[in-house]
Amino acid sequence: MPSSRKCVLPGCDHVQNRSVSLFKFPKNQHIKKRWINFVKSHLDGELRITSNTRLCSDHFTQDSFINFRRRQLGFTDNPLLLVNGAEPTIYRLGLHPPVVQTTGAIIGSACPPMSQSLPATRETECQCDNMQKVTREVGCQTDLFVGKTTVATQLSKNTDSQATVATKSVAVGNTTSKLLPLCSSTTLKRKAVSPDRPPKRSLLEFPSFQESVISLNMADPDDLPSMSESVDTTSEQAPTKPPQDMVKYLIFEECLLELFQICPSCSRVCKVIKFVKGTFLSVTQKCLHQSCSYTREWKSQPLLGSSPAGNLHLSAAIYYTGSSFIQTNKVLNAMHVRTISRMMHRNHVHNYILPSVLHKWRSHQTDLLEGLKQSETVSLGGDMRADSPGHCAKYGSYSMMDLSTSKIVDIQLVQSNEVESGVRMEKEGLIRSLEFLEKSGVKVASLVTDRHTQVQKFVREQKPDIDHFYDVWHLCKALTKKMDAMSKEKDCNKVKMWRKSIKNHLYWSASGSSNGEETVAKWTSLLNHIQNVHVHENPLFPKCLHPPSTDKNKWLKPATKAIYKLEKVLMNQRVLCDVKKLSPLHQTSALKGFHSVILRFAPKNVAFSYLGMLCRLYLAALHFNENSGRTQARTAAGELQFKIKFPKAKRGEHAVSMPKTKYSTEYVTELTDILFNEVIQDPAPFVADMKAVAVPGFPCSQYEQLV
Repeated sequence: MPSSRKCVLPGCDHVQNRSVSLFKFPKNQHIKKRWINFVKSHLDGELRITSNTRLCSDHFTQDSFINFRRRQLGFTDNPLLLVNGAEPTIYRLGLHPPVVQTTGAIIGSACPPMSQSLPATRETECQCDNMQKVTREVGCQTDLFVGKTTVATQLSKNTDSQATVATKSVAVGNTTSKLLPLCSSTTLKRKAVSPDRPPKRSLLEFPSFQESVISLNMADPDDLPSMSESVDTTSEQAPTKPPQDMVKYLIFEECLLELFQICPSCSRVCKVIKFVKGTFLSVTQKCLHQSCSYTREWKSQPLLGSSPAGNLHLSAAIYYTGSSFIQTNKVLNAMHVRTISRMMHRNHVHNYILPSVLHKWRSHQTDLLEGLKQSETVSLGGDMRADSPGHCAKYGSYSMMDLSTSKIVDIQLVQSNEVESGVRMEKEGLIRSLEFLEKSGVKVASLVTDRHTQVQKFVREQKPDIDHFYDVWHLCKALTKKMDAMSKEKDCNKVKMWRKSIKNHLYWSASGSSNGEETVAKWTSLLNHIQNVHVHENPLFPKCLHPPSTDKNKWLKPATKAIYKLEKVLMNQRVLCDVKKLSPLHQTSALKGFHSVILRFAPKNVAFSYLGMLCRLYLAALHFNENSGRTQARTAAGELQFKIKFPKAKRGEHAVSMPKTKYSTEYVTELTDILFNEVIQDPAPFVADMKAVAVPGFPCSQYEQLV
């Protein structure tokens, strides 16, 4: 900074540094005039305002700065910032303000500036010979004070301060420092900082005090509670919250143990013994002095019997949210945070968490089934998900959804050794689910599934009273694959142009028809349409509904290879039978969304036990059902939001999605309350219900060892 930039006020030659800030004259002419008048009142000659004219921060009151409090407490090293309209009102002779008379202080001339840094014992000497000397002691605010005036602070040993010291004897603890000279203002400064050390906090300035006790709260002023949120510690405290509702903090060990090093009774050094178990910390404080028998034990969290509540809550939070214990441990270990072991987590899951999930799902499922019993027509959608691709899956989970509310009402988990092969898992899951719903009193009127042949045969022969429909997406996917392969053949490249239109026509045929025969009539009209023939022989759909088209290049020519291939793929007998049974109203696309939620709770690259897999499926169902009714998100102006995506499966084509409102996780809170309020109190009935679940044997047990 140029040497010309210093305070313009006579007798004040401050330049910009860490403790003093320089300010330009404001652009506002009204405020600028007041600044000029203030300087002229203390200036004998003329005042010339240039671009380098500055006024230092010593001539403004504390409320003139935006960040004065933050700098005072050491939360920022940024220069002081003036509020809008701030005016200088303080004139100081030299570097110190004139002495203000206060009770108990000696009136005298201002002290010269301190030329040396503050010693580590906080002893500051003044060169004024006419000043008295008093004794000041510094200690911990947890000491007992009887008959002495105390200055209680929460300053660490590396934090400096600026304070006005009174004439009374000040004692904190039992350590007596050297004599301090009593001045009207004693400024405590830092030692010179070496270039290798990082910069420390700025000085803390204490105003002159008249009372006997001063307590400073070293919290960030932005985080301090408002007056309405302040808690009156003198009044009767509210009942303690349950452990699951208590707020947790991340506390450093060294900072915590500092609170137990000094005896609050005799202010002597104490022996500190700590005990750690997972996230639990117990500290025993014992005074080493023979005449003082003070001792106490402090625990970081409440105990539930012999189990720390924090250890159990961490295990529950990991499991209920579908997180991975290994990944969570990696994060905590990277921060050197004490955490639970894998064996402890496994014991918590087996003894407490799995029973709570099973209990919560059964109560939730009972409420869903009660609503379905009162409905005359129940439309369900079913689909299976394997825990790994192909037919080598260990588990297959069959999910049944109420299509009118898009809620999962039942999940059946089938292990591979319970059926003859992997392709029979879906049929077995459907049989179990329908039997369970029938026993619960639910009358299924219609069922929407994929085109699984074993499922078709079972419903046709064993459940003739159920209207069985096929999901349009599954048939559309199969036809699209065949059309993609066909378009790569010679003289069939025009088929790719019709690929999207054929898919749309299939959905329109299913949703716009009153029965299966009309759906087939609309679908078979496609072959004439792509040849520019729009009048058909079928009376159920005699002609196309679109206006005439003038584009002659998109039509396929009759009796060509492309027409022959399309007819063979789209109009064969099996496809026509499936088109006849396409669902006109409900589809199973929501079930696909539920399967994607399962990936969060039960990834396919992780192996789980049978009960572990079953409970993770239940957690996924609880999460999905709670958020199935979310509406489309809106902008700040109230308009519906849309988002364009380019999925990998569409190979460059875009897709328009509708973002939903933010999801909720109230089920996690309910599960945690069940765990702490019911399962922990009496786990026996919950564990008995879990043991009643029929768990199949290990898949490898069916094989015999060859000799």
